[in-house]
Amino acid sequence: MRPLAYIVLFTAIILASCGDDDELFDTPADARAAEAIAQLRQELTAPENGWLIEYRPERSSGMYYVLLRFRDDGQVIIQSDLGAEDGRYFRDTVTWRVDNSLGLELIFETYSMFSYLFEQEQATFGAEYEFNYVNKTPDNALVFQSKSDLSRPRDIIVFVPAPPTAETLLGTPIAQQLERMGGDLNKVFPSFRLSYTDKDLALYLTMNQLHRTVTFNAASLKSNTATRQSVNFSTTYYLKGDSLVLETPFNRTLFGNAATIRSIRLLDEGQSTLGACAEPLTSHNYTGTTSSNESITLESTLLDVSGNTFAQESDFYFSPLEYVFEGGFSAVNRITNDITGALEMHLYYNFELGGGDKLFGIGFVIRNPDNTITFALREFTPVLNDNQIIFNFEPDISIFNAPTSATNVANIYTYLDALTEGDQTYVFRINTGIFEFHNPCTGWSFVFIDAN
Repeated sequence: MRPLAYIVLFTAIILASCGDDDELFDTPADARAAEAIAQLRQELTAPENGWLIEYRPERSSGMYYVLLRFRDDGQVIIQSDLGAEDGRYFRDTVTWRVDNSLGLELIFETYSMFSYLFEQEQATFGAEYEFNYVNKTPDNALVFQSKSDLSRPRDIIVFVPAPPTAETLLGTPIAQQLERMGGDLNKVFPSFRLSYTDKDLALYLTMNQLHRTVTFNAASLKSNTATRQSVNFSTTYYLKGDSLVLETPFNRTLFGNAATIRSIRLLDEGQSTLGACAEPLTSHNYTGTTSSNESITLESTLLDVSGNTFAQESDFYFSPLEYVFEGGFSAVNRITNDITGALEMHLYYNFELGGGDKLFGIGFVIRNPDNTITFALREFTPVLNDNQIIFNFEPDISIFNAPTSATNVANIYTYLDALTEGDQTYVFRINTGIFEFHNPCTGWSFVFIDAN
């Protein structure tokens, strides 16, 4: 056979093999996709009590219980124990659809708790509102995978047919209680004191209610808070009914007192006032019991007996502008508008300059139009009483490294005044090397991180 004939024959074979793929199947591709979509929709709407999922937005976070009831009309009832925005997400109805794009996808179309979690921390938290369908398990659970999760491998979410009692798992009562206490001081990371009724013992803890983590920072005697010790215990948690459940139990002996906590149940609410500001602040507290059936009181507090350890942990801290908060919301856009070229905040506390000179200063790092860097700091002489710091500022801002051409450096005073107004700045230990400087009278918080 001549070469040209070979070419013609080979081309004919290729063209035949590249014909309509539908010839390999009994039904066209579009019909197969529609059938798969219909099948998954049927699966989702089938369970009488809906689906229960244990939703963990990222591997290092705690867990949310979520109950989903899909309806044939394209709506889904979502119940959760996310207490944000005054309990809006305890029960919500949104639209949903199943789509086909390189595989089946479940998409929550309108804003929901999944959308809220997705948006947190500038959409870096790891939550999702679109999920790729993976498979159905032998025990009738449906397995999904986060579609655009930044983690690799992407997170797996398992939909389990919900039992009739599934709603009792949702920790809406304690979510409301924690949100109420968390709003007392308007801090970024709520700080609480847990004191035992029948023991001379108090524990000081901070919570990240978004990530659902809790850190036990320190302990003291109730009768004498000057008798204290560091604890440094962190764990994730979830809410179940009326209880907060630690995923790793707390188990320590402190000042001769055994303290074992697997869960905390909150019962009766009380209120008191904190007189730090011109207008007294309402403080909530709850009596309750631990998993060891020991009576406790959990309360909002301005006292953190480990807050002043920032002075020993480091002499240099930084705060990304995203970690400056007004009323719980990041003030990064306001700062960058007010202070041209602002990059981050610095805090120098007993910082060695050389020759025996020490620097106590706080302010902003500024990039100038010529790419030089200015450190615009207000120097101070500190007075530290427990976790309350009084700065005693110098009258003027000091300029270090390079002069700045920014015309609005004076706006730095605005932010330092928000931090220190009334000398009511309190320092709370969030975790190792991380501290929140908070003024309850202005509602401003500055989260500083050990830079060493």
